[in-house]
Amino acid sequence: MKRFRFIIKRLLSMIVIMFLVSFLVFVVLRMSDADPLTVMIGNNQSTPELRQALTEKYHLDDPVHIQYLRWIKGVLSGDFGTDYVDGQDVKGLIMSRLPITFGLVIMSSVIGSVIAVIMGVAAALRKGRPSDATISGLMLVLSGAPSFLVSILILIFMTKYVPGYSFIGTYTNFGEFLQRIMIPSLIMALTFVAMLGRITRSNMINQLQSPYIATAAAKGLKQSNITYKHAFHNAVIPVITVAGYMIAGSIGSTVIVEQVFSLPGIGGLLISAIEENNFPIVQILVLFMLGAYLVMSFVIDILYTVLDPRVDLK
Repeated sequence: MKRFRFIIKRLLSMIVIMFLVSFLVFVVLRMSDADPLTVMIGNNQSTPELRQALTEKYHLDDPVHIQYLRWIKGVLSGDFGTDYVDGQDVKGLIMSRLPITFGLVIMSSVIGSVIAVIMGVAAALRKGRPSDATISGLMLVLSGAPSFLVSILILIFMTKYVPGYSFIGTYTNFGEFLQRIMIPSLIMALTFVAMLGRITRSNMINQLQSPYIATAAAKGLKQSNITYKHAFHNAVIPVITVAGYMIAGSIGSTVIVEQVFSLPGIGGLLISAIEENNFPIVQILVLFMLGAYLVMSFVIDILYTVLDPRVDLK
């Protein structure tokens, strides 16, 4: 019953946050100097008749709150609106960009988390040794390396010294898709390695120094069981929580690698939409990214209580 109340409370708070933020973004965009009519007309000849027709079509002369209610009603029914610049369906445009962004997030988070845990455990088991210092130093360097600079350097290296490598072009099958996102995913994975690796090392050391570990050793349990069944299990739970929040936040961080590697993802779409004052795309992408973060945070909170029943839901 307590978990059920927690779930309902969190779901309601998520809904309220999404409505408030989406309304705020909607209002702020319309308070800017950008004129939606100018964006829609573009290079075409502007006439009073054309401006009036577009104003009536998109209800631009309605009060802001009425425009918002009409927009959010459409979103809830699956209608994301029309792109101001090209007149495309916003929903179709976003759906065509999702595979790249989701591919980057999933691949980078999986690869980065696995490598981070392995490195963190290895460093903890060799605490004070040269290998520990090497691994810890590497993770420290990675934590301070700017993603944009790393992306540029790796891109230059790949294009100059890897025969046949190209970051330009489309993909026609799953193999080409993986080839396009592999290098950018590895770059994004560095953030996971740096952050989660240090957390894993610190948690693992704390667990290995806990009294219950000494008790388990005194009882004659195998060292492998003590290390991986007891210490590792307790050490990795906070890592999973942090990883979840990093995955949720990495949707927005795809912007950098998508721009550098010319990948058609939603990060690049958001940047271009902001530059072009393309309100419908900006509105729905902000809502989408916020929703993804809130849902992921919610899932992680529930998962944490499953992995560690001692945690109390409030």
